[in-house]
Amino acid sequence: MKTIYRKLKQATIFLLLPLLLSSNLEAQDSWPPPLPTANANGIVTLSSPDLIHVPVTVQNLLDSNPSARLSVAKAVPTVELVYHQELPNAALNGTGWSSWGDICLASDGKVYSGIGNHWKTEKGQAYIYCWDPSKKEFKKIVDINKVTGAKPSEVHFSKVHAHIIEGNDKKIYFTGTLDDGGKAGSKEMLEKWSKNIAGGKLFQYDPATGKTIVYANFPAARVTATTKYDAQRNILYCSLEGDTAGFSFGVFDMAKKEWIYKSAPGTIGNDRNFMMDSKGNVYFNGEEINAHKELRLKTEFKPNGKNNETTSMLPTTMFPGAKKIKTYTTLWKYDPVTKSISPTKSYLKSEGIRSSTHESKDGYIYGTTMAGELFKYSPAKDELTILGSNFLAKGEYITVCDLSPDEKYVYYLPGAHGSAGFSGTPVIQYNIAKQQQKAIAFLSEPMTKKINYAPGGTYGVKISKDGSKLYVGLNGSPPDASRPKELGRGFGLTSFAIINIPASERGEK
Repeated sequence: MKTIYRKLKQATIFLLLPLLLSSNLEAQDSWPPPLPTANANGIVTLSSPDLIHVPVTVQNLLDSNPSARLSVAKAVPTVELVYHQELPNAALNGTGWSSWGDICLASDGKVYSGIGNHWKTEKGQAYIYCWDPSKKEFKKIVDINKVTGAKPSEVHFSKVHAHIIEGNDKKIYFTGTLDDGGKAGSKEMLEKWSKNIAGGKLFQYDPATGKTIVYANFPAARVTATTKYDAQRNILYCSLEGDTAGFSFGVFDMAKKEWIYKSAPGTIGNDRNFMMDSKGNVYFNGEEINAHKELRLKTEFKPNGKNNETTSMLPTTMFPGAKKIKTYTTLWKYDPVTKSISPTKSYLKSEGIRSSTHESKDGYIYGTTMAGELFKYSPAKDELTILGSNFLAKGEYITVCDLSPDEKYVYYLPGAHGSAGFSGTPVIQYNIAKQQQKAIAFLSEPMTKKINYAPGGTYGVKISKDGSKLYVGLNGSPPDASRPKELGRGFGLTSFAIINIPASERGEK
C-alpha cells in the first residue's frame, strides 16, 4: 500500500510541476521545485537506452556534413543527479541561479560546487555545496555573504566563478565575484565598496570543523573569475579584474598571504583560463606581439585587383556576446623562478585558450580554444597544435575539460553557455590516440522526459581518480513548455551530476 501511495505521489508531483513552475515562483519561500523520482537524499538515478540515443538535431548535422565525426557509446551509463537545495527564492532575474566556476575533487573523494543568483550588487547570494560519496549526500555548507557579514547596503557576491581548490593543508579555498567583475573598479562600484568589504575575499573552509573564515583579501576594488593553483609551491594565480585598463596577472603566496607579483592592467587578454605545466610555469592569453602581428597581416593581405585591401581571415570567436577579433592572441608565460612574464612563440587565431588539462606524462597540455577547437601544447617545445573542431564540424563553447587518470581521454561537455540542449547536452570522451570524439551520453532528452529538467551546460567537470565517474556541475532550467518567462533558457535550476562511465567505454573489459 505504501508503495502504491508513493508512486501516486510521485506521479502527481510530475504532472503538477509545469503548473507550479509557471506560477509566481518569486513568491515561493524555497527553491528548487520538486525533483520527480528522487530518493530521500534528493537524488534521481537514470539508466536508460535513451541516454545513448542520438538526438535528431545531432543526427541531421552528421548526415549533412561527412567531416563531422562522432561515435556513440554502446554501453548505457548510469547518471545520478541532485539539485542545489535550500535556496531562498527562485531568483527570477533573467539568469537566476547559475554555476560559473570549476568544481573541486578533493583528496578524500568529496566534491565541492558553487552557485550564485547572478543578481544586483546588494542582492547577491552565493553558496558552496559538498557531495559526500560515502553518505551519498549533497549539502549546502557555506553562505559566502554570511561569512563576510555584509550589511544590506554593502557588496554581496553573486557568483562563484573562479576554481574551487583544495590547498596543501587539505582545506578548501574559493572566492566570490560580481555579475560583471570587470566593473569592480568602476565609478559606480567604487561608491559601494566599504571598509568591511573593500574588494574580493579568499575564503577557507575546514572540512574537519565545518567552519569558514575569510583567509585573505584581494586588492581594493578587485575580484577574480579565473584562478590556478600550484600545489607544489602553494601559489595561487589570479586574473585581477576591476581596473578600467584591463586584467592584471596576480600571484598570491598562500603561506605568507602576500601578493608576490602583479602585472600592469591589460596584460591579460581573454582571462577565462590559465594553464600550468609540470614545472609550474603558467600560460595565459596575452597581447599580440609584433612577430605574430606580421604573420597575421601577411595572412590577411588579399589583393582584389583594385586597391589591395586586406581581408580578415580570423575565425569568429565562440565566446558569448563577443565579436570577431582583429588580432592574434599571443600565449604568454609566467616563470615562478624569475617571477616574470614573457611572450612565447605560440599564438592563436582567436581570443585564445578557454580550457586546459594538466600536463601529461608525454609532455602535452590539452584543451579547447575560444574558436571551438581542440588543441595540444608542448611546454618543452613551445609548440601549439590545433587538433580540429572540439565538437561536430564547427565546434562549440567549452569552458572546462579534464584528462583521465590513464591519460587516454579528455572529457568535456559542449555548449557551456546555455546552448548544450540544442545538441542534446552531450558528454564527450575524446580519444587522444585516435583523435576521435565519442558521446558517452546525451542528457537532455532523457532528463526532460523523466524529471522535467532541461540540462544546459557546465563550467565544472572532474574525473574520479579511477576514471569511472565524471562529476559535473550543471546549469539548467525547466523545459520551454513550463519555463517562467522571467527565467532565461539554460539557467535557473542548477544541479550536480555523477556520470558513471561503463568499464567497456573506458577500454576496460
